Amino acid sequence: MIDDLHGETDAAIGARARQYIDPDSREPLFQQVRRFLEQSLLEGRFRPNRPLPSSRHLAGVLGVSRNTVSAAYQELTALGLIESRPRSGLYPATERIAATPVSGAASAAPARPSRSRPVPTGQVDWAARLPRPLGEDLQHAAAHADWHRYPFPFLPGQPELATFPARAWLRSLNDALAGPHLARSLRDSVDGDDDLLVQALCREILPPRGMSVTPSEVIITNGAQQALSLLADLLIHEGDTVSVENPGYVDAWHIFRNAGATLHPIEVDSGGARVSRADAARSEFVYLTPSHHHPTAVTTTYARRAAILRAAQSEDALVIEDDFDSEVRFKGRPTPSLKSLDRTGRVIYVGTFSKFVAPGLRLGFVVADAALISALRERRRYLTKHPSGHLQRALGLFIESGEYHRALRQHRRHLARKYETLMEELERHLPFELPPVPAGGLSVWLNGPAGFDGTRVTELARRRGVIVDAGERFYLQDARRDAIRIGFNAIALQAIPRGVELLAEAIREQLAE
Repeated sequence: MIDDLHGETDAAIGARARQYIDPDSREPLFQQVRRFLEQSLLEGRFRPNRPLPSSRHLAGVLGVSRNTVSAAYQELTALGLIESRPRSGLYPATERIAATPVSGAASAAPARPSRSRPVPTGQVDWAARLPRPLGEDLQHAAAHADWHRYPFPFLPGQPELATFPARAWLRSLNDALAGPHLARSLRDSVDGDDDLLVQALCREILPPRGMSVTPSEVIITNGAQQALSLLADLLIHEGDTVSVENPGYVDAWHIFRNAGATLHPIEVDSGGARVSRADAARSEFVYLTPSHHHPTAVTTTYARRAAILRAAQSEDALVIEDDFDSEVRFKGRPTPSLKSLDRTGRVIYVGTFSKFVAPGLRLGFVVADAALISALRERRRYLTKHPSGHLQRALGLFIESGEYHRALRQHRRHLARKYETLMEELERHLPFELPPVPAGGLSVWLNGPAGFDGTRVTELARRRGVIVDAGERFYLQDARRDAIRIGFNAIALQAIPRGVELLAEAIREQLAE
């Protein structure tokens, strides 16, 4: 038996080496040998005070050239894993990362108390270490990562790239890096919020939504999802109940569920969410999208909003109002926010710039009682510090310059044309009568007749280059397959007629099956 590898036979060495060395691989052979030796060193297979095998002997065992082994040894020396001792040979480095020997005496360090762990096998078993996702029984709303490859993306949550006000936004980005704005863009902020942006929100963005607030009642976030995550992390405790709309916003369900909450579904009809006193009594929180319900775009009526606030107050429940696209309305005036009607401080308002500026910029905000905002700011500091100072200052300048409102007006007019075109084309091509459609939001929720299978329609439509969302994905329970959601934010105006024509073909094919 050959003892050169500190107790291992040549056969054992060769068997281990075959896991790392493949002569047919495109990777250089000396690097494969180096990786094999490196792993052997880290596993403690070499005794510290015994020389490594000679390059000649190891080359014979591994079936490679002596030059290959020598090159591998040179790299290990450069990495500090082995060292050369004059007139003695190569040895494992005396100062290297401690390794647990494969065999021999146990470490003298006392074992710390810990949970039971499986016997190590060399690879970390992450499946055993990670907790089971608490929301794994929930559906995931389709993300459509490849949406830009399809000619007819009827999606509400993605931008139409050609309409983004790129020049005006670039000016704001450049201005944010000049003069007095440079320090605010580049500093590591203590409170995390850009004062120019917060003041612009308080002065220009929130008053049209019916809110008059001070900067102490506002926090900037990396989009609405971070806002919801911060709220869930701070306020929700294991076993709390959150009442949510059904159908509703799937990502919010996952955020609440992963914070330990139980979800309670609330019915949604043509008047919005129907929140009863019983719903409020069983819930610590009620999560709503009242301006344009996600996903049906229904606006919660004023009477229903007043009833929600009465129920929440009588049962001491908190309300999270997610107002993700209230500025997008095509007929009539926008309904005042639920927050604007609140006189008790129990409504927490979540807003975002994603639906207009761009979702990729990840900028949103929360409006709430100053004490809650202070606690959220403290929690955010130790999670993500704060949103990009450069983006915050640029957006503040974008609003202050008037470019935001100018671009928003143009965006609304463009969306209105797309909305009208979509309605006309649906009425022209659908094989059934178009049901009543809300006059706001970024999508149309289409309920089909008897025999209509929205999930199957989405599959048939995708084959034709058309992307729509299956309504089934938005249900917490009692999922229905009789609806699809047709967005019009991402698709170009001129693509809508042909896209609807192809969608109608898919619907007729499904109904004929």
